[in-house]
Amino acid sequence: MAQRVIVIGGTGLIGSNIVAAMQDRYDVVPVSRKSTPPMDMTDLASIESFFDNTDPFDHVVIAAGDAAFAPLNKLGHEQLMVGVRSKLLGQLDAALTALRRLSDKGSITLTSGVLADKPIPGTAAVAFVNGAVNSFARAAALEMTGGRRINAVSPGWIKETMERMGMDSSSGMTAKDVAQMYLQSVEGDANGAVIQPTD
Repeated sequence: MAQRVIVIGGTGLIGSNIVAAMQDRYDVVPVSRKSTPPMDMTDLASIESFFDNTDPFDHVVIAAGDAAFAPLNKLGHEQLMVGVRSKLLGQLDAALTALRRLSDKGSITLTSGVLADKPIPGTAAVAFVNGAVNSFARAAALEMTGGRRINAVSPGWIKETMERMGMDSSSGMTAKDVAQMYLQSVEGDANGAVIQPTD
């Protein structure tokens, strides 16, 4: 029987490419606010309800979470909390809830991003959330048991996103290529790794 992979954010740009990359090898379950059962990453009760009402699983990939771009002189509490509630606490709540139900030798993969290490102006709120996700993965890995693993994927700029934003996309990675980094996390033996495009 194929291993079961839950892909949170499975209908988004990266998530849908992860689903496509894995669907021939695994029993893949795309999850979103509109799936059955649904999941809202900003609502712990929704996260817990999802995992309480889903079948056993072997891997969880999280490719969801929002964060706010804003120049420093306009950065306030609400902009910070967008990323804290969604991309940071949303991922950590999902990871910790999943971990209590994760099969032995299973894995959890989080998503951070290149701005943790290579910020540009206007990205302080995003950079700090990404860095926190990386730090959590490294620290949590020290306490994983039963052969379970946790990693973070730190994608570079996504070509499709750059094009949508009117940026030069020549240095970007396609979402299809980024999906291979998540496959590496699920199928490899790394624990506590931050998987980047150069890995």
